[in-house]
Amino acid sequence: MNTSNWTYYYKLSTDGTPCESNLLYVPLVNPQQDVMCMHYAVNTEYQQYIDTVPQDVVDYFFEKELRLITRAQNLQCTPKVLDVDQANRKIFIEWNKETLSQIVNDKTRSLDTELPDWKDCIFNVLKELKDNEYWKVALYPHCFFLNKEGVLKTIDYYAVIPYEERYLERAVIEKIIGPGGAYRFDEATTDGIIDFKKFYDITMTRHLGNFWKDNPFPKFYERLHNEL
Repeated sequence: MNTSNWTYYYKLSTDGTPCESNLLYVPLVNPQQDVMCMHYAVNTEYQQYIDTVPQDVVDYFFEKELRLITRAQNLQCTPKVLDVDQANRKIFIEWNKETLSQIVNDKTRSLDTELPDWKDCIFNVLKELKDNEYWKVALYPHCFFLNKEGVLKTIDYYAVIPYEERYLERAVIEKIIGPGGAYRFDEATTDGIIDFKKFYDITMTRHLGNFWKDNPFPKFYERLHNEL
């Protein structure tokens, strides 16, 4: 696909201002706003802090994104992969205008009004991932969108951890660890090895309160891991 006339997607931050959605890929959206291209590349025009992420780290996460989003195509919560340009590190997925960050962080909009069952929808995503033995450790509003059929999807599969990949040498991803979330890595790391089960537990129970209204994730965690 030719993306020359596509535009950048920006999430809304918690203060309501547009900003880059991540430091690993550049999200480009077609004019019809129904396809997103995740372009894993260094781009100083889009990403403000790109000098902290070397190309080899970007390449590592592109390979992980492609592997996990392809592996999880059978899940309802996974966006459909429409095309892949592996040589240029581009993955094209179904899209629909915006993520939930545009609703959550806009004072004139409300999830309770636009998606009254949003908590059930997110819980169902988490349960589907759990049932298929995945942890997802990026669970911010900009990691979810409603597709054209009104089904909640989650993006950023570079942050999906299969149970069998629970442990990772921290040095592999050290250069993308920012100060805001460093405590999760610190608490989950022993002898240079990250335990992503611990990381997921911290994320679900303590990390998301500043990003979601009436943070439901601790209750989700209890339901998923104590009741089921």
